[in-house]
Amino acid sequence: MATPQGKLKLLPLMRLHCPYCGSTPLRTEGSWFYFRTGCKVCDYVYEREPGYFTGASWMVSYAALALFGCGFGALLLYRLPDLDAMWIAAIVSVFLIVFGLWFVPYSMAIWLGFDHIVHPLTPADRYVEKK
Repeated sequence: MATPQGKLKLLPLMRLHCPYCGSTPLRTEGSWFYFRTGCKVCDYVYEREPGYFTGASWMVSYAALALFGCGFGALLLYRLPDLDAMWIAAIVSVFLIVFGLWFVPYSMAIWLGFDHIVHPLTPADRYVEKK
């Protein structure tokens, strides 16, 4: 059973694995956007309540995409000063759509990892596999 830890492990999160034990993949097999309910190895529950990842993916994604988009746009303006601003906006927009879709599971994993620091699992939060 999982015990409270309160320490963030970045490597398992970047590999999209359980932030507690690092062995179980977070995502369901064959899916990019859907996470498992919990870890069968350490009893860590991923989704504590319905809609747990909804706000997480939006809050973390917005911050990351805003920073990345501004940085990418500034880089394009610096490297290609003669390019029209509308073209730069179009290039950044298309790139951010692709990057945003790719980043969704990582934003959910980051949210899960930081939530583990703020609210470590208690025995009442234990993952129970449904049969």
